[in-house]
Amino acid sequence: MKKIFLFVAVAAMSITASATDLWTGSKNVTWGAGLQIAAAQFAEAQPGQKIVLHFSDASDGLEFKVMNAHFDHLAGSRESAWINGNGMFEQFLTQAAVDSLKLYGLELIGANFTATKVELLDGKTLKDGITVWTGFFWVDNLSTLELFYNGYAGVDFSKISAIRFYSEAASGAYVLNFLKGTGAGEKFADQTDMTDGAGYKELALTDELRTAMAGANHWLIQFSKEALDAFNVTDIVLVPAKATAMDNTAVETKTVKRIENGQVVILKNGIRYNLIGAQL
Repeated sequence: MKKIFLFVAVAAMSITASATDLWTGSKNVTWGAGLQIAAAQFAEAQPGQKIVLHFSDASDGLEFKVMNAHFDHLAGSRESAWINGNGMFEQFLTQAAVDSLKLYGLELIGANFTATKVELLDGKTLKDGITVWTGFFWVDNLSTLELFYNGYAGVDFSKISAIRFYSEAASGAYVLNFLKGTGAGEKFADQTDMTDGAGYKELALTDELRTAMAGANHWLIQFSKEALDAFNVTDIVLVPAKATAMDNTAVETKTVKRIENGQVVILKNGIRYNLIGAQL
């Protein structure tokens, strides 16, 4: 009995140690007054962890931004992240998100909600490849996952062979439309262009697709469960043509990093990028 008790106690201590309170209090957040958390708070952040916002009295959307000169959206964050009433919202971190948070810090902003706590918690292990988005997105009937371009900005698509859409669906018998918009000619592909793998659909990339995907202002990934039970989408991952030690980074290995005016600048093929992959 003593051994069991000690094991449980140690496990509980381990879980507690993995939780970091980034901010606590009560702040009404509007578009003119966001909640800002300094970069130093993210010094120990790791890819796969999650930021958890606790909120009350929400009536609109939520956005995660980094506090650089342009307040870019956090890599891997969602458009149309609606929140309502009282609850919590989880934002899982990609490698690009971690890099930018450590450099710039975070702003949480939206039309109207009261923030009460922001935590950094253990989350999940990322898939092999370059993670554009990870989390949990519920699919029941027609559902659209909308991603800001910051999640794939700066990726060298000439080195990418495919994109995978991971889910917990019971089978591949669902509809998937991969789009840059809802107008005519704005579909990249659908499930008929993809192959099914173990827990994912995979779209092999052509040069035309690489150019179109890289140049899109955002990605819309539309799901319909059809006859299946409702399920979660869990990861959107770019598959490098050859596996490298730099998997899950938004910048390839042949790069040079340097400091300019206190900012990390990445040089690749003569082009300057910041740490979240946006061209300078």
